[in-house]
Amino acid sequence: MKEIRKLLIANRGEIACRIMRSANEMGISTVALFSDPDTNALHVRCANEAFYLPGSSPAETYLNMDRIIEACQITGADAIHPGYGFLSENAQFAKKVEEANITFVGPSADSIETMGSKLSAKELVESHGVPTLKSANLTDLSKDNLCQVADDIGYPLLIKASSGGGGRGMRIVENSSQLQDQVDAAKREALSAFGDATVFAERYLENPRHIEVQVFGDSHGNIVSLFERECSIQRRHQKIVEEAPSSAITPELRHQIGEVAVNAAKSVNYLGAGTVEFLLSGSNEFFFLEMNTRLQVEHPVTEFVTGLDLVRLQIEIAQGGKLPLDQIPSEPQGHAIEVRLYAEDSLNEWMPSAGDLDLFELNTNNVRLDTGYQSGDTVPVSYDSMLAKVISYANTRAESAKKLARALREFSIAGVTTNRDLLVGILNEQEFLEGKTDTGYLQRHLPQDLSQSGNDAHRYVENYAVAAAICLQYEQRSRAKVLRELPSGWRNLVSAPQHYEFLTPGSQDPLEITYLMSRDGGIEKVTARGNAIEDVNVISGNESFLDLAVGGVRSRFTVLHKASKVHVQSVHGTITFEIKERFVEPGSVVAPGSMIAPMPGTVSKIMVELNQIVEAGEILLTMEAMKMEHTITAPARGKVVEVDIAEGSQVSSGQVLVVLMEIDGEET
Repeated sequence: MKEIRKLLIANRGEIACRIMRSANEMGISTVALFSDPDTNALHVRCANEAFYLPGSSPAETYLNMDRIIEACQITGADAIHPGYGFLSENAQFAKKVEEANITFVGPSADSIETMGSKLSAKELVESHGVPTLKSANLTDLSKDNLCQVADDIGYPLLIKASSGGGGRGMRIVENSSQLQDQVDAAKREALSAFGDATVFAERYLENPRHIEVQVFGDSHGNIVSLFERECSIQRRHQKIVEEAPSSAITPELRHQIGEVAVNAAKSVNYLGAGTVEFLLSGSNEFFFLEMNTRLQVEHPVTEFVTGLDLVRLQIEIAQGGKLPLDQIPSEPQGHAIEVRLYAEDSLNEWMPSAGDLDLFELNTNNVRLDTGYQSGDTVPVSYDSMLAKVISYANTRAESAKKLARALREFSIAGVTTNRDLLVGILNEQEFLEGKTDTGYLQRHLPQDLSQSGNDAHRYVENYAVAAAICLQYEQRSRAKVLRELPSGWRNLVSAPQHYEFLTPGSQDPLEITYLMSRDGGIEKVTARGNAIEDVNVISGNESFLDLAVGGVRSRFTVLHKASKVHVQSVHGTITFEIKERFVEPGSVVAPGSMIAPMPGTVSKIMVELNQIVEAGEILLTMEAMKMEHTITAPARGKVVEVDIAEGSQVSSGQVLVVLMEIDGEET
């Protein structure tokens, strides 16, 4: 048995912290890697040692194989855990690690290489009796051949990156007019994310369930199934809700799909943790998608229903240990649900949100939190936008969903936009609670409707605004040079009321709050939007906390003021207000027709040039942020009068990219 004494985690964020937790429990020392944006990241603070990778892009840092192996040699680490993403499914990296006489916590390089190409993997598992969907390589085809192959497969079809996962390099194509553009976009994204532009197409199955089976193999000839997970609720082909077991899987089907998954793993003599993914049709037919030769993001739900620590098990198997066959239950126990909390705006085409995480606190008494962030950390633009995974476990699915929804609603988050309200809405939605989930779920249930239902705070928006206004006054008094002990807003004689105007999410109409301070320090004559709010009483408070009674109902609010934003949290959820400025700074207004960057990122391709005429909807440029490609399109017909950026340039949120002059008719 080869004992691991020091483990280097070739990853960052949440999964690095998760691996360290199990390693520490096993008495194994840990080494973190960090790039420039991650200098003060949580995974660096949690590790025993940390090694610097100069740069910020994935290619310079967490994809730099030689530098990572050098880090092992310098720090004396005798093993590498790749986590998920980055180099976790890179056969060349696994081979380099083996050649350097370092233990790789994962399968062999040969297994990774075989399963790493989705095309060759499909051919191999077909020979072992695993059902697959019709597919074809599109990478080097001419336009005519591309159309011919696509016609042969049939529309709609799905374009996928052969070497990737996580929804990157993936596109749905409805007809031939979209084909070339979508293939080109998929190639760019695949090359950026995985260093391999190979893409293929397969028949697109309409609204199936996404079912995956956790498999584990050891070096003693044992390969087992640890049951299925359902991952059907997805955005941009990336999972956001995962659960175990699946409500669609009967014990008989579980045995059948588990046996097929084990056969797929046996085809490459699999070692360690892996996942075999399937699409399940409404008639319970299942088709092989791919095999992920690594630990999955959603592994915690399997840990709950099996009672096993999968990371610990990975390390034990890498040391030559055996699978604990006597500890594996015959059926999954209870029900676990995981949601992925992303820094993104689900109401604005899932736009990523980077910046300072001003507040990030969760009561973990009833749920598990796997994260790489704490309050005060910065969410960088260079990497994936996932902030955390929140996982609940209970005897029943309904109870697990209820626990998770409540924990999310009470999660204190401020500083970046997240998909928290969407997740709460899903967990409370009737079709979800009935187990009627498939990959078309977010097409049937619009994110704006789910997000609105997932945030009770908006029912009390005026109370939240009153709390914000009062706490802002407390903050002003805390900075007073004299008479600081006087109540906020107190006047010796009756004078003008305190006055604030807030902009609320999704509305351009300011919400005006006014109130007067009474001589005893209380407040009176409170109005919101000009309407009186009766029976308002401040029990206690300061600049960050308010115990407020309105109409006899008492609520506690936490308030955080940062720059022009005020984040207000209560048991009902969070609302972020923007303080409306009374005077606009000169030069802060951009020219008409300015196309501005919706988020920080890198300009990957510019499609237009100066004086070019563009039509409404035409793509002007593409940006890359948080590993995803985003397009900037023309809102109307116009002439390009300014191009203020270059390909490869870094831009900040709100920066002017292109300026259009709108034109009518046949003007050129």
